[in-house]
Amino acid sequence: MLLKLNLNILFWLQKNIFNICIIFLFCFVQMSLNFLTIFKISQPYLVVIIIFLLLRNSKNKVSPMLLIFFGIIFDILTGTILGMHSFLFFLIKFFLDIFEIKFKVSKNMGDWILFSLVYFSSLLVTKFIFVLVTFKSPDIFAIIFNLGSTLLIFPIAKFLVNLPKLFYNLVGK
Repeated sequence: MLLKLNLNILFWLQKNIFNICIIFLFCFVQMSLNFLTIFKISQPYLVVIIIFLLLRNSKNKVSPMLLIFFGIIFDILTGTILGMHSFLFFLIKFFLDIFEIKFKVSKNMGDWILFSLVYFSSLLVTKFIFVLVTFKSPDIFAIIFNLGSTLLIFPIAKFLVNLPKLFYNLVGK
């Protein structure tokens, strides 16, 4: 019984090691953006972009438990309220499923519109919960800067993620 459980955990880790490494790497990249003066007010959520792209393009879908785990780790590393990023990452997956399956947004309007809807919805719900929990109003300028910079960086990040595939298609022919 214990051997079977250990083998299941080992197979799960082997199957998800790429997703785990990418999300963990971008958690540290996200934290390092604080040191750039242009992002002194607020930085774009590169982690959210990467999670969105992994949820959309990965053969092995990222599990909700893995998203909650990385959210808690990100909260501990950044010193934010424990569970806020877990909630944000889970809402990214939840709204992606809703907007893609129920409304078929990506087929009608494209990935950028789908990302915009998913990110705006999850950020709005997360900030609403933040206000309810802390009884403080968040910095609206920082939220708008965060939202705008994240939405502007998304096409660049998507291009960089698809660059090896484009290169392979160009050289492979």
